[in-house]
Amino acid sequence: MPSTRSTAAFDTRVVTAPTNSAIDFADDDISNDRFTAPPDNDEWLSASRHELRLNRCIAIPTETVYGLAANALDSSAVGMIYSAKGRPSDNPLIVHVSSVRMLRALYHLTEEDPAFDLDSDWMRQRLDKAQASSGGVEWPEIPSVYHDPIRRFWPGALTIVVPRPACIPPAVVGGPHATTVAVRLPSHPVARAIIAFAGLPLAAPSANASGRPSPTTAAHVIHDLSGRIPLVIDGGACAVGVESTVVDAFSDIAYVGGQLSPCVLRPGGVTVEALRELGDVWGRLRVYRRDFASAELESAPTTPGMKYRHYSPTAPVHLLSATSDESMQSAIERLSREVGRLGVIAVSPLSNFSSGDCALVVRSVADARDMAKRIFALLRELDETEHVDAILVQGLDDRDEGLAVMNRLEKAATHRIL
Repeated sequence: MPSTRSTAAFDTRVVTAPTNSAIDFADDDISNDRFTAPPDNDEWLSASRHELRLNRCIAIPTETVYGLAANALDSSAVGMIYSAKGRPSDNPLIVHVSSVRMLRALYHLTEEDPAFDLDSDWMRQRLDKAQASSGGVEWPEIPSVYHDPIRRFWPGALTIVVPRPACIPPAVVGGPHATTVAVRLPSHPVARAIIAFAGLPLAAPSANASGRPSPTTAAHVIHDLSGRIPLVIDGGACAVGVESTVVDAFSDIAYVGGQLSPCVLRPGGVTVEALRELGDVWGRLRVYRRDFASAELESAPTTPGMKYRHYSPTAPVHLLSATSDESMQSAIERLSREVGRLGVIAVSPLSNFSSGDCALVVRSVADARDMAKRIFALLRELDETEHVDAILVQGLDDRDEGLAVMNRLEKAATHRIL
């Protein structure tokens, strides 16, 4: 159901973060989150922690897209995310952590504890005791099936579905009956440093108005959310360009005939092919909606991007299923007779063709990876800057990065041309 909370008015401030190379995490150790950053430019850190500790939501860069982040341990903070985005409250959020240790700590936080403090003596003792009694398991709180993917893809664009810690409020997971939560450790140094410095796990969907194309620059965030949030951290353009891949190797949906067969609930920045290279049970990896379907997941999703239409600009999007240049030119000629200004996103330069009186605005990408990185920005440019009447996008093969791109385009498209 849509959120009914009112949106507070803010004088949105933009603070620039240093370049990724200026922030260093100790030896790429995912178990801890110690880092160094330029001491002469720390406003981005102090301002972020100030707002997050006030239980407000802010926009931060990640390697995938910009996220709208708030304290994942506080229901009112999470409520601000839904309000700012205009997001349905039954659409769950992903929790972002700065280290595996922070994720482990969530399972040891009780209502009697004064506050979440990863470096407190009592939390240190609980983590040490859990590991000592685990029989040598490195991360005893995290299902062992995820240990290899974590070592391979964290920090990075992989989200895992794990048992929901008691400290994660229902607002994060779409309601009181949810037993799992989606979690990831971002690789963007600015995002990871903000989480570590705030000392809080952050719930963070994309930092756009609900239903709009996801933001990959701070300017996109400002276009959608200026006045709705207090702070935007500008970390430059996102490197991946589509959201994280969400995998479930824990829930009932991950089993087929009693055999563990993990599933991709949302394709994204880590490809299915790369996950299958892990071997063992990951060789049986399935893709939701391509290899199987679930009415239960449709009505009560465990992760974002499954239930509602997403990623749509104002101009109608026409998705061409065929990948040939000949089919693309035929579709352009047809649509050019129906609109006065047509935006085109093509995978290769187009040959000459007749467009009649229609004005064409053509943007070309090199390949599937390039389209993944640029697709949301191109949709926004054609819609918000070029003001086209319609957008035609050339389809991709359903493999590697193309799987994630087509997933997003199918949700954004108003029409599909076969």
